[in-house]
Amino acid sequence: MPLMDRIYCKSFLEMTYPEQLGLIEKTRTIRSSALNAAKVSSKKISKSAMKKIGGKKTRARRVKDPTKAANAALAKLTPDQIALITKSFQTN
Repeated sequence: MPLMDRIYCKSFLEMTYPEQLGLIEKTRTIRSSALNAAKVSSKKISKSAMKKIGGKKTRARRVKDPTKAANAALAKLTPDQIALITKSFQTN
């Protein structure tokens, strides 16, 4: 965008409707292209980040058995806490 385009502008209210519309569209285009350029540059990954990602060894995780997880969680609760939980299920 040339410098003169930014400096030259008569009063917005004195412009005709098509001129106002053109100025608004021009401004929107410039702002959206600047925002898109900012988004693209922020998605770049640094070399050190790439090394960290590449250095990690991936292994397949096993899905935990939900009943074992629930029993382990219940084992950590006190009898009072278990009583409160069962009471809340009975009222519903």
